[in-house]
Amino acid sequence: MLAGHYDAVTGDPVTEVTFIDDTIRHAHNQATTLLEVACGTGGIIAPLASRYQVSGLDISPSMLAVARQKLPERTPLYLADMRRFKLGVSFDVILCVYHGINHLLDFPAWENFFDCAYEHLNYGGLLTFDILTVRNLEMMTRIPKVVQRFDDNYLVMRVGTNDQVMFEWNIEVFELQRSGLYKLLTEVIPTASFPLERIRKALRKRFANVETIETDGGGVDEDSQSRIWFVCAKQGGSRASPR
Repeated sequence: MLAGHYDAVTGDPVTEVTFIDDTIRHAHNQATTLLEVACGTGGIIAPLASRYQVSGLDISPSMLAVARQKLPERTPLYLADMRRFKLGVSFDVILCVYHGINHLLDFPAWENFFDCAYEHLNYGGLLTFDILTVRNLEMMTRIPKVVQRFDDNYLVMRVGTNDQVMFEWNIEVFELQRSGLYKLLTEVIPTASFPLERIRKALRKRFANVETIETDGGGVDEDSQSRIWFVCAKQGGSRASPR
């Protein structure tokens, strides 16, 4: 349902792309190859393709079909699950943007992604990804709904929860038809988040250096902030055991 409207809803990615490129230049200025996991419609890697040899991975064929139209002809696009992919190739940078990791619903799945990313990074390579914190998702459950107009269509979004880990994004798109009437498209997207120290501890078992960057503002303590980026470096010599 979302593939055809995804770009309009997420908006211009220029701020995200600039932040990502600056982060990579600062942490690994010799990086040339880049994989985006959960790449969606390719809105992030398309503008990065002029600087890096980009690849994309997503579990949705419809998202990848949209991405294919934006990217250079021979850009590798992989239809795969971010929890268990084996591509036979490694990269200098692996990205996961727009809090894609929050769509993994239990912590072992997050750890599986960390392992896959580690195995597909060159030594000295970077894993960088962003998350919505538990506090941010809890705050969103207190907002009755978000209404957004894009083109001649409307998006209505509500976030609900049944516990302190699992959250559900209830999405309705009112899509204008040629008749002048609206067609209702609905989707429920489950998400989960976990305490930052638990995430950091899991990353430190795998990566030589783990840094966090907060971008959207929030409270004094880290877990009160709304959106956090992790930047993790794979050590440059022999492999560390991830367990």
